[in-house]
Amino acid sequence: MPFDLAAYVDKFPQVCQSKFGCIYDFSALEQRLTGLRDGKRILSVKDVSRIFDPAATPFANYWPRPQNKVLEETLTKERLHLAPIIDDGTQLIQCLLTVFHSLGTASIVLQFVHPHRFAIFSTPVIHLLQISRPVLLDMYLAYCQELALWRDHFRLPTVAATSTALWTYAEVVKDADNNPASAQARRDFEDDIWIQRRRVAQVLRPFLRRYGRLQLAHMLVDEDPVLAGKIAAEEYERLLGIVCQRFRGRPLRHEKGAAEQLIDDLASHNVIRLEDKPELKRIWETRNRVVHPDRKRPEPEEVEAMIDCIERICRPWGESTKRFRAGASSA
Repeated sequence: MPFDLAAYVDKFPQVCQSKFGCIYDFSALEQRLTGLRDGKRILSVKDVSRIFDPAATPFANYWPRPQNKVLEETLTKERLHLAPIIDDGTQLIQCLLTVFHSLGTASIVLQFVHPHRFAIFSTPVIHLLQISRPVLLDMYLAYCQELALWRDHFRLPTVAATSTALWTYAEVVKDADNNPASAQARRDFEDDIWIQRRRVAQVLRPFLRRYGRLQLAHMLVDEDPVLAGKIAAEEYERLLGIVCQRFRGRPLRHEKGAAEQLIDDLASHNVIRLEDKPELKRIWETRNRVVHPDRKRPEPEEVEAMIDCIERICRPWGESTKRFRAGASSA
């Protein structure tokens, strides 16, 4: 069955009762902080005390409650207006960090003041989303932006509610090894294609932005040599297409023997060294074994050699502006 994240909003009271011995009404607390959301008043010690009141929230179990005397002095000096938000939230978060010195604590305040934009920076939710950034503030902003996508996809009312639902799910599946219902919940989550696409994107996007295809193929050789080989094979074909266009003035033909003939012609016209010809043909054969499932799959070492050869011999074809002489017209 499809994963229903919205259902976990309804499970939140039950989970809290079991975990904390108390049920919380976050919406009531959000309502009490409307004046901060509208920018009609500044943040006060009373607001923070409400947020950390054990009868209203469980956060004092995870984050130290700010000391009222120190907080009063700081807020009197800073006089924080939490609205309007004039950028992506960076300025507001930085202002809160001058008061609380903890992104976790600042995120709690942000969730209740601006639930449509922000959520508590929760380790279990970070793990589920697979969010990672080198700078903590950037990571939190990316976290909230990702939650907004989940909010829209699962038709939840706010970013805060989405985070709450994911936290609740994380609590439910802790017992998945012993509880059939929890195990089914975990399977529903893991089988949801949209969710897994989002998670994979978070993991792979930094690599795709920083590294080229051949570097990515190098990284994947030990984990999945066939996938690594397919990435390298596609890059090899792309580079052969480039050199064919420059050498012959047309794309490489998609027919049997075309690549091998092109390699022969490149060698005979001194576009490549004669000793490179057998290597390029050998890695074309490795490419065929990767692409065609009816052939014997190459070993990781063969795929690694294929990637090395493409990097050493072929990659300059994509970087050079050299004009190749017109060669033979047949492929």
